[in-house]
Amino acid sequence: MFNNHAGINLTESRLQLVEICYKVNSFYLENVEQAVHFESLTPDLNESKIISILNESFAKITKKKQISSKSISFALPNNFFKIFEIPYEESLVKKDLNEHFRWEISVLFPQFDKDNFYIQHVEVDKSTIRTEKKAIIFAIDKNIITAINKFCIQNFLELKYIDNVHLASNAFLYLDKPKTTNEISLSIYIDSKYSSLSAIDGVFPFYFKVLNPEVPNIFDELTSAVNKLKEFNLTLGDFKKILLYGQDVTGEFESNLKNFFGLPLHKVNPFERLKAEENLLNNPLYKYKNNSFTAATGIAIRIV
Repeated sequence: MFNNHAGINLTESRLQLVEICYKVNSFYLENVEQAVHFESLTPDLNESKIISILNESFAKITKKKQISSKSISFALPNNFFKIFEIPYEESLVKKDLNEHFRWEISVLFPQFDKDNFYIQHVEVDKSTIRTEKKAIIFAIDKNIITAINKFCIQNFLELKYIDNVHLASNAFLYLDKPKTTNEISLSIYIDSKYSSLSAIDGVFPFYFKVLNPEVPNIFDELTSAVNKLKEFNLTLGDFKKILLYGQDVTGEFESNLKNFFGLPLHKVNPFERLKAEENLLNNPLYKYKNNSFTAATGIAIRIV
């Protein structure tokens, strides 16, 4: 049975909320809203400051319309995670594998306590493109999760999932799983600072790169990422399409991206398969900014 579920995407400047409800045998988009934080949300803030920012932004949204969901999930920006790729031993059991990943964190990030991370990993050899035993690691500081969980408790909400913003957006590949099974695609998530590119075989990511915000021209970073794909004996011609997600993507940028890659580009509208409540149909966020809500919707449909 599906319980109503709200998804929140956090950016440095905004809290974006999507609520999905099940009624009359259909999934309905119940709420689409966003609020600007009173100050920047960054991963180095202490627990009380994170909770304070979340509470104020959430209150701005619920003053307009209360949410009916008790279950809530979060997508967090790339810079809230340590993201890296490392080899792993297939023979290791899950507990030993996590210890191996923690050891790698202690080597790569010696200034941090390796035991103070929750770790998610993606095995690249799940794809047909790469056979080497390597994993893409997404590690997040437990203090951030604790702060989010305390925010949920204060607001009488049950925390279900926390995921990376780009991985949450990739949920839309699963909805098209029968069509995408033998397709190699690229997905790009545009954020105000920490954008990213992922290469995917069917629904299995086999390459992930956070684009360096210090490089002024994003296309220089995309060129570097595309060159990396040559190591997997791939050219752009091997990819069927590009999925585009993210914040405030302009038509000009979309056009430049299409010219750069020379591939079909699909700017994802996360609401197109959901029935919408009447009052949402004229909501500017629903009509004109839907692509900015891919992560919030992706995490909200996680249990659909």
